[in-house]
Amino acid sequence: MTGILYSLKDEKKYTFLYSFQKEYLEAHNGNILIFEIWEKGKEELDKFSFMLREMENGTDLKVVDLFSDSKKYYLGKAISRAMILHCKNLFVKRIISEGGNNNWEEARTKVWERMKSNGEVAYCESNDFYFTI
Repeated sequence: MTGILYSLKDEKKYTFLYSFQKEYLEAHNGNILIFEIWEKGKEELDKFSFMLREMENGTDLKVVDLFSDSKKYYLGKAISRAMILHCKNLFVKRIISEGGNNNWEEARTKVWERMKSNGEVAYCESNDFYFTI
């Protein structure tokens, strides 16, 4: 499946294309939605990676991967935030972060805490994860 993603960072608008597929991955012990995100005209280059794990409760998708490309072209273009909000609406599910030791400090501060400040996500202190509201 393919689609269009829009993001906004520092009043600059970006447009990206994406494709995704669902696979069962042993490493995550579950079904994973694997997204590749790129800018039109840059299809042959490295892409932004975003992965969601379908949770057993049937209502949550957990972000298990959000990485810019190796050359960092896509870094700082608010793709993670845009994908989290886009997937919330696309799949009509709550998007949650990884909690505990799996929650990378950079993702926590640059994505989840900023989204919390904007009122887009909340934080569950007892289980150490963020979730869309």
